[in-house]
Amino acid sequence: MEPLSVENAEVLRLFLIIIASIVAFLTTIFSLMNGIFAVFPFHYILPIILVVYLYPERGVLFSLGVGLMYISLIYLMGNSDPTQIAIATAWFAIFITIGVVGSSYAIRLREERTRVRNILDNSQDGIFCFDIKDLHIREINPKCSLWLGYDRQDLINKEISVIWTDKEELQQFVNDVKLEPKLEQKHREREVRFTRQDGTTARFFISPMLVTRGQILCSAIDISRSKIVDEEIIKTLDDLERQVRERTADLEHMNEKLRAEILECRRFENTVLNGHPLLPRRDDS
Repeated sequence: MEPLSVENAEVLRLFLIIIASIVAFLTTIFSLMNGIFAVFPFHYILPIILVVYLYPERGVLFSLGVGLMYISLIYLMGNSDPTQIAIATAWFAIFITIGVVGSSYAIRLREERTRVRNILDNSQDGIFCFDIKDLHIREINPKCSLWLGYDRQDLINKEISVIWTDKEELQQFVNDVKLEPKLEQKHREREVRFTRQDGTTARFFISPMLVTRGQILCSAIDISRSKIVDEEIIKTLDDLERQVRERTADLEHMNEKLRAEILECRRFENTVLNGHPLLPRRDDS
């Protein structure tokens, strides 16, 4: 099932709020006309909660409007019953309290979510979160998705096996986290291989930062480039070592050849100085 677009989601929210408000309004009229005074005030709580949750900045004004509508209906249709007016006044205060407290809490919660989102989006490390049971990616920040060559939305709610193709390595990681969820992060760092969108392999250092509500929040650092550099350095050092060995062998061969020439020159000098005819050199055998 495809998720709703932003426009459709907004329409659905407004529809729910309007329907809940109309139901509260109609049940109030029906109850007052039939002498029922016990249940209908509770119907106003639902639209207030919906507005507080979906539009916290408007929660106080909406609860004030709902409260005024409720108390006006009581004054108009309650036959000026002092008891009902007193109860309505109490409910009015309850509606305002729900709106004020709920909106304040919802605004703080939204600000906290925004702060966390900014941290994720601007983090220099890759961060991703996946479910322990179904192994679906619940969240991934742009940095991590960029390293893997994906758009962030392409990975959310997808199985983590899309990028973590080594199922045995993945299962071992999950099992370790389940066994020791509070183990220090530095002791659980490990190097893993992820598969990019183009099919190439990327090397990462990952470590679990938080395990909560059946989900694992992990940090990831792309070490592919450093690994390539290390491999190039090792290859270069191996080539240098091979060249040194070859050069050393050449120098030893030249040294042996020069030593033999020096011995030949000395033999010639001794022969000439002693007045002996120069005899051809015989190989020792």
